[in-house]
Amino acid sequence: MSDNFKTHKVYIDFPLNASSLKEMEGCIDSLELAIGDVVVVDCTGMDYICSSGLRFFLKFYHDTAAKGGKMIIRGLHPLVKGVFDMSGFSHIFNIEE
Repeated sequence: MSDNFKTHKVYIDFPLNASSLKEMEGCIDSLELAIGDVVVVDCTGMDYICSSGLRFFLKFYHDTAAKGGKMIIRGLHPLVKGVFDMSGFSHIFNIEE
C-alpha cells in the first residue's frame, strides 16, 4: 500500500432497498478511488437491506479490491448483520462493530 492512500467515508443512514440503490450507486460512483485507498462504510443508520443491496455491496467490494483498495463495513444493525451472516457475506467483508 502506498503511503499516500486516502480513507473515504460513506454513510448509509437509510434502508438499502431497490428505491434507494440509485442514490447509493451515484454516491459510490462519485468516489475517486486510487490504488491502496480505504473505504469505510458506516451502516449505523441502515436497518434493512434487500437482495439488491447485498449485490450492491458485493460489486462495491470487487470494484474497490480491483483498485488495490480495502473496504471496511461498520455499525451493522443486528437484523442486517443476520442477513450478512445467512448469505455468507460476513466471511467476504471486513465487518467491524
